[in-house]
Amino acid sequence: MTHNSRNTRPTEPLDYPFKRGWSPEPGVPFEVADGVFWLRMPLPIALDHINLWLLKEHDGWTIVDSGYDSDLCKSVWDQVFDTMLAPNDVKRVIVTHFHPDHIGLAAWLAARCDCPILISKGEFELYHSIHTRDQSQVASMVNDYLQELGYEQDVVERFLPFFLSEEKPKSDRVQPEQCVFIQEADAVLIRDRSWQVVTGNGHSPEHSCLYCAELGVMISGDQAIPRISSNVSVYPANRHADPLGDWITSCEKLRDSIPNDTLILPSHQEPFYGIAQRMQHLIDDHHEQLNELRLAVQAPISAIQARSVLFNRKLSQVDTLLATGETLAHLNFLLHRNEIAMQLNQQGVALYAERH
Repeated sequence: MTHNSRNTRPTEPLDYPFKRGWSPEPGVPFEVADGVFWLRMPLPIALDHINLWLLKEHDGWTIVDSGYDSDLCKSVWDQVFDTMLAPNDVKRVIVTHFHPDHIGLAAWLAARCDCPILISKGEFELYHSIHTRDQSQVASMVNDYLQELGYEQDVVERFLPFFLSEEKPKSDRVQPEQCVFIQEADAVLIRDRSWQVVTGNGHSPEHSCLYCAELGVMISGDQAIPRISSNVSVYPANRHADPLGDWITSCEKLRDSIPNDTLILPSHQEPFYGIAQRMQHLIDDHHEQLNELRLAVQAPISAIQARSVLFNRKLSQVDTLLATGETLAHLNFLLHRNEIAMQLNQQGVALYAERH
């Protein structure tokens, strides 16, 4: 799961051309624009679906995102290959970012279709480092991170497995030799149409959206989702970074650079029109959360206490980690702007307070 548990409602209604709440049957692609097909893929995780996109070429297909590495998702691909396109018709797989519901089956698809994977260098490098770094060093880093947040040792031990890489054969993971790296302003030519790479940061390091001005369509990945907010977190490896600052800047970029009559094709929920108001609402929502924290840190508080201010309800273990990481991103935003200070107490727990 890669999204926080706050549902966000746009202040201005978005326009859903295929109806809010409707999606095609899993494995039955639905054409949303000329040569652009919506493939709904069920997921065996809390966020129970992802939208993948099939782009028709003169002599083949481009796939955007791959689904989770599970038998359920593979069975949907089997259905698509049996009914709509053959694996050897696939020219490329484009991965928007490194999260497992997006990249999980990319290596499997690339091998089956004998095609390259297009991904940004920033996304691949983080993905590769997560799955190749020394796991004992990771455990030590996570232990220090969670103790600084104020978690007791028994909780630290329960949370540790969420940060460790699962053992998998090398062939199940994307390898450098499979990749063609893409970056901001690159153009991918599909059916004589230019799909421009528009990058975003904060939810992940170098997330690739694909914008086709000729069609008036943007595949937005997790950068623009109509009613949920993508998780923007601080993790052990980026403990002192400012991903929320990056995310707000990315939202402003999409708000200001993508025409508001563009059909937005998100990775979750439904296609919509209204990118400008959606991005503005996300920006406003994070500034509301920052204001809540500005009030809360008048006396020193830990990250766990700050999390209960922003996410004041019962959370699952995974959601607790996501909410804590997102809370830290908000605290770091204020730290980077010298609005608050942080110091460690005698137990080594980080306490945050307003500057005097």
